[in-house]
Amino acid sequence: MNSAAVPSPHSRSTLVILTLSLGALLFSLCWLVSSLIATHRMTVAEGTVVSYDQGGRSWRSYQPVIVFTTARGEREQITGQTSSTQPAYDIGQTLRVFYDPANPARSAIIDDFGQRWFPVGVVMLLSVVFSAIGAVMFVIERSNVKHVTPSSYSQARRKRGRQNLLICLIPIVIGAGFLLGAAASAMRERQIIGSYTRTTGKVVEVQEAERPYQPRSHMYSAIVAFKTTTGKEVTFAQGSSSSHNDLGSGDEVSVLYDANTPDRAMIDSFWEHWGLPAILFAIGLPFFAVGVFFVSNVDFSDGRHSKRT
Repeated sequence: MNSAAVPSPHSRSTLVILTLSLGALLFSLCWLVSSLIATHRMTVAEGTVVSYDQGGRSWRSYQPVIVFTTARGEREQITGQTSSTQPAYDIGQTLRVFYDPANPARSAIIDDFGQRWFPVGVVMLLSVVFSAIGAVMFVIERSNVKHVTPSSYSQARRKRGRQNLLICLIPIVIGAGFLLGAAASAMRERQIIGSYTRTTGKVVEVQEAERPYQPRSHMYSAIVAFKTTTGKEVTFAQGSSSSHNDLGSGDEVSVLYDANTPDRAMIDSFWEHWGLPAILFAIGLPFFAVGVFFVSNVDFSDGRHSKRT
């Protein structure tokens, strides 16, 4: 006797999202365990932040350059794996470094959350987001499956409305993330403007860098030199690069710098301060607005309500 196959109450999209969340979680756990195992037999040394790497990027970015001495007395220099729009470490700050004595420079692992665990945390966060979306879809679809018999038109309409609501929440979440990023970036820039010291610098060079995926296209950023109130000379690269830079060698520019760590410096201009918040806002606002618009037009009624005359 042949029995009819019972269709799954859950859509393929729900199963895909739950599978992605599980895969991201397993990947992050494997990454975490492998990192712990890798450092188990390594040698520990104390490293010192000596400078920042800013080369070859189209936006202001700082990677810490760290120097450490091995057990054999050899001096090694490494560059951090993660970067930030403002230096996350002070010059002279000490960090613990794991390394393999057979190949210290290539095997070195900086034992710091931002350098070692931040990428793993991003993958774990993605798994949590996918899990939350998949769980919501799972609960909605399960609550809609009450009878084996076909649903009525009103029930199908309400089910479709809930599914549309869930779909509309996706651009809202994406837009809210970009808007929060824009707000955080703007608050950071306001803090910089209020706490950094102003001075005047001079463009000593215009650096040319090739775009990563466009070999024949180049970006230009100014190299600026200035003196602090104590007379220390500091040179830094302009934060944002462009294909047509208005600055030239010998131009004077307004500079903001951290009095405690003068290497934390930037050109005091509108685009340097508000370019990133404006881009994040311009990306996030349409996503958020479209999501809110469609949510406001989702019909949750089952057709039993009529307009009053």
